[in-house]
Amino acid sequence: MLSSCSDDESDQPLNFYSSVRLTAAGFIESDDAQYSDFKTILQRSKYLPMLETYGHFTVFVPTNEAVQNYLRENGYSSLEALPVEICDTLSRIHIVQDKAYFTTDMGGEIPPVNMNDDYIEMTSDSDVYNNNALLIYVNKNSRIIQKDDSVTNGVVHVIDRVISSSSQFLPSIIEDNPNLSIFSAALRLTGMADSLTKYNDDTYTVDPDSAWNGGTSKGFYKINRTGSDGTGATTHTWYPQYRQFKYTAFVEPDSVYRAHGINNIDDLKAYAKQIYDESYPQDAGKYDDDFKDRRNPLNRFVSYHLFDRTGPRDYWVHCRGNIYTSKMLYSVADPEDYYETMCPHTIVRFCSNPGEEIYMNRVGLRNKFTVRGVRVFKNEESGNEVQTCKNGRYIYIDDILVYSKEVREKVLNRRMRIDGSTLSPDFMNGHARMEHMGRSGDPIMIGFKQGYLKNFKFHNPNTFVGCGNEQTTWVHYQGSGVAFTGEKYDVSVKLPPVPHDGTYEVRLGYSLGDDRGIAQIYLNNDPCGIPVSFRMFDSEYMTARVPDTNDMEENMANDKALRNLGFMKAMDSYGDNTSNGSGNSFRENATNTARRILVRQYMSADEDYWLRFRQILEGSTLYLSLDYIELCPKDVYDDPEGEDWH
Repeated sequence: MLSSCSDDESDQPLNFYSSVRLTAAGFIESDDAQYSDFKTILQRSKYLPMLETYGHFTVFVPTNEAVQNYLRENGYSSLEALPVEICDTLSRIHIVQDKAYFTTDMGGEIPPVNMNDDYIEMTSDSDVYNNNALLIYVNKNSRIIQKDDSVTNGVVHVIDRVISSSSQFLPSIIEDNPNLSIFSAALRLTGMADSLTKYNDDTYTVDPDSAWNGGTSKGFYKINRTGSDGTGATTHTWYPQYRQFKYTAFVEPDSVYRAHGINNIDDLKAYAKQIYDESYPQDAGKYDDDFKDRRNPLNRFVSYHLFDRTGPRDYWVHCRGNIYTSKMLYSVADPEDYYETMCPHTIVRFCSNPGEEIYMNRVGLRNKFTVRGVRVFKNEESGNEVQTCKNGRYIYIDDILVYSKEVREKVLNRRMRIDGSTLSPDFMNGHARMEHMGRSGDPIMIGFKQGYLKNFKFHNPNTFVGCGNEQTTWVHYQGSGVAFTGEKYDVSVKLPPVPHDGTYEVRLGYSLGDDRGIAQIYLNNDPCGIPVSFRMFDSEYMTARVPDTNDMEENMANDKALRNLGFMKAMDSYGDNTSNGSGNSFRENATNTARRILVRQYMSADEDYWLRFRQILEGSTLYLSLDYIELCPKDVYDDPEGEDWH
């Protein structure tokens, strides 16, 4: 991964191109012997003039030899035979707009997104024939042969191969990989391959001036609000330029199946039946011959591997970057996130421990565990196959992923803290989750049009929903938040499923401020008590909250008093944790963060639940800042030893 952008040339690495100050276009035009073919592609697609303008660009420039190899491999007799639309696609694949990414900061952030809305992912290797010199690859197959050439409007990297981008859909690239033959056969047999073939939402439109990374990116929508200091504040909001349907498959290679005695599709059918007959005894034997029925064991097995959103490996949980290193107290709690899968009413827990490993459905802390879970492969562990395509990607895992009885009753029988940025796949597909928004000129929030945000219902035309993230200065878990605003806003949010039937507390994590409002909250249209004030000056929580002392019994008594009023303090596992443990957690210092216990009731694992938020005050500038949702089973909140603070 690459990161870092600077307008100040004084902090640029010494090996940057600096003998002549050129634009990115000027760099390409300066050496026809090396770059004339790519220059022609840029000219035919009309992107060369853009690279002459002021701004920040990262351009991956293939050599003439690389372009000629691309033409031969794809059956084009000459550069002139390359269709203009292919030139346009190739140009957008090789340009990252609005930021200069240097190789010197690899690993600091989420990979950049090119103008084709695809991630640019970097892997490294060592050249054993050249004193183990560092080799850096773009999307696995394009080697950077000249890096970090600084230009007046960004940075240029020269590559030895045109960056590949498959125009196929996800089922096709899975089928093309001979190492995935068993999973691919199951994907076809269950019909789930047909569920992974959507791409563009052709009904979605947005003014180019209002789209992030589109047009001039002016952003016509602003959340205007009055700050608690009386000076007022403005939050700039952009919209996604497109609405796209994208998918991720976490898949086991055939070698993993063989290690479990599964050598063909019939073996996998038998394995799936064993697991899911136990997990869903009420359905055992009823749907075995109808592989397209969503209750069929093989169908459940396959669809539990599928998600209706996409992102690189590190997108699924914080395992690196500034949020991870400076905010998460991972000595007491692994960073975690929860996602609903394409298997109805099922959920997966992702977690990360030191060392940048990512696991699915793990129970433990750091490197100690009681349930190992399934490890997610890093890019460099996954071979040379291209794993990304037009509408998503697949990612290797090292063991068999199942929604077993053990997973439902042991792994997920826990307090599930669901970050707001995971509540809709559109937040992820629209780059509103874990995309750094704090850079100069970038929006602080991505807005979503009514009718184009899955898992959300808008109940009046005035309601606005936006998602912001990666703000280390925000008093928000994971630095992200979902904003509701507009005159008498009224919006419903679909909750992820609970793993098993039982009694749960449904809690809302939020931040308070005098620019907020008062909202009535409902669960499946039943009111959750009286309206909740999110304003500091009249919040019952702010009045009742007592700072922690050195006396644990006193702290527990204060917590109990808060719970009697329906409130809890925020967690102690997140905050300004400098050196990971010597800082101040939200529980200790963030007095304007809280958890509201909305309801305690019996919930069913196969039922949908919606939280509705309705502003009851007048005024179009008041808003609610939803941070996270907690689903906490009775086993946890009613534990005789008490629920932990993490």
